[in-house]
Parts: sequence; C-alpha cells; structure tokens
Amino acid sequence: KKMNNVKTSFSIRDMENLSGIKAHTIRIWEKRYNLFSPERTDTNIRTYNLESLQKLLNVTLLYKNGYKISKIAKLGDEKIPSLVNEIITLKSEKSHAINSFKLAMLNFDQSLFLNTYNELMEEKSFTQIFNDVFIPLLNELGLLWQTNTISPSHEHFISNL
Repeated sequence: KKMNNVKTSFSIRDMENLSGIKAHTIRIWEKRYNLFSPERTDTNIRTYNLESLQKLLNVTLLYKNGYKISKIAKLGDEKIPSLVNEIITLKSEKSHAINSFKLAMLNFDQSLFLNTYNELMEEKSFTQIFNDVFIPLLNELGLLWQTNTISPSHEHFISNL
C-alpha cells in the first residue's frame, strides 16, 4: 500500500530490517507485552503502520540502552518517546539521527531530514557528521535496499540531499 509513494504499511520483515530486532522477538513482544497490534491481511499476515514502526524504533532504543522489555511495555505510548528523548540528550545522538534520517526517507520528508541535519551541525563538524552518521546510514540503507525494505526512490531521496 503506497500513498504518494510514501510507505505506510510494513511487513514484519520490514520492521525487522528497520529496527534490527528479529521478527521472532517482535512477535514475542507483541504477544507477551501487547506492544504492537498489527492489522492482519485476509491471509492472516501482519501489517504494521508508521506509528508501530516509530514505536518499535523507540522501544529498540530503550532496549539497547538497558531497559527491560517488561518495563518498557508498562510505560505506555506517551512516556516512551519522552524517555527516548532523555536518553538521546544524555547519550550520543548518532543512532537517533540515523533513525530520524530513516523516517525522513520513508516519508520523503525533506524538512525532518534538514532539521535533523541542522541539529547535528550545531554540535559537530561536517566531517564528524559524515563519519558518525552518514557513513553508517548509507551502510544501513544499502542493507535495507538489499532486503527490499526500501525502494530505489527512497535511496535516491537520501543520496540527493
């Protein structure tokens, strides 16, 4: 399902590729902690919306920063983003910047891209941004393209910015 070429629906494989969390783990988090409630196709295949993807990226960030999934599940949808913001403020914005650039790309959102870039420019030199953010981002995009999670138009959007 595409709306103006903006991807609004994601398979569990897309979710895995974008978050780095295995599909098996996503299913467990979904069943055990009700973290996500995907739509189902007629053939009972899970499809996730953009909010679910954003939530998964946020949950992943908390999880990778030592939060137990049982604790994250109890936080609720309002608290998760604010906690993520605290962590980003305390820690390096590297992975946050990469996630923001990924979301900008998925939505063809040039202003999110430029806002993220400008925030980085306040803290770092172009060389630092290039090495710390763009190189890892481009590596990830290569993998996302390889796994059909993103289309060439997404890749072109990012590489032209």
